[in-house]
Amino acid sequence: MEYRNYDLLKTILAVPTKTYQEDLMIEFLDNYLTEQNIPHYVDDYGNVYATKTSERFQNQVFPCVIAHTDTVHNLVDQIIVEEFIGKDRQQRSKTCLKGVNSNGKPTGIGGDDKCGIFGGLTILMDLPHVKVAFFVSEETGCHGSKNSDPEFFKNVGYTIQLDAPENYMISEVCSGVRLFDRDSDFFSKVNPIITEMMIDAQYMYHPYTDVSQMVLKHGLASINISCGYYNYHTANEYIVLDDLYNSIEVAKRMIESLGYEVHRMESNKRLQDFRW
Repeated sequence: MEYRNYDLLKTILAVPTKTYQEDLMIEFLDNYLTEQNIPHYVDDYGNVYATKTSERFQNQVFPCVIAHTDTVHNLVDQIIVEEFIGKDRQQRSKTCLKGVNSNGKPTGIGGDDKCGIFGGLTILMDLPHVKVAFFVSEETGCHGSKNSDPEFFKNVGYTIQLDAPENYMISEVCSGVRLFDRDSDFFSKVNPIITEMMIDAQYMYHPYTDVSQMVLKHGLASINISCGYYNYHTANEYIVLDDLYNSIEVAKRMIESLGYEVHRMESNKRLQDFRW
């Protein structure tokens, strides 16, 4: 597998960020989007919103990819990103990345959710018509997405988040909120892609992440998928590169299939509706 934009990935992973201490990551995103001439803005909470389009997509609704800018790891002066050979969920040897300090001590690499940030930026640069939102302070209760800008989402058709561990998880219910209906056009279009591209794929309950707020606040069908981070929330967290890059391709294929259409989701779906 080709690891495109590998230097960008390592740069993102080296940015220290923790819940309520996300200034360096917000600054990085602001600067990067400015350098790439991508229209964007940062709201009062620190959420970063970016939009890419052209005249040929006039009046078309947007797909939207979301991620969060915080991690649980304590801030350190320097995160050194090291490559090593580790194992994926299927116990296959894979090229991986981990974070250490200048003494070689593990720092945590923050794949939750720097993987999602990298995925969002990659999709933003690759696709001609897409929105991306990066929310603050997910780890302590999705504070950024709870205060997401409704104006930004007025012309969004659905959202995709890259923020689940390893390589097999798909969030169907999150925070007790159903993210999509199985008898919907949304599911009929994403499920074949998941079946084809994700090994051992399992639809699951996810305790919480920002997609639940996309349903509750904006009524958008949404989905969250694994993006290659392992041992998350520990100093020994690492990223399997093949899993990360595959998740980006899965998201892009979903967007290709779902297109520029609105996929709604009622916000009153309850956990007992979940089909285990």
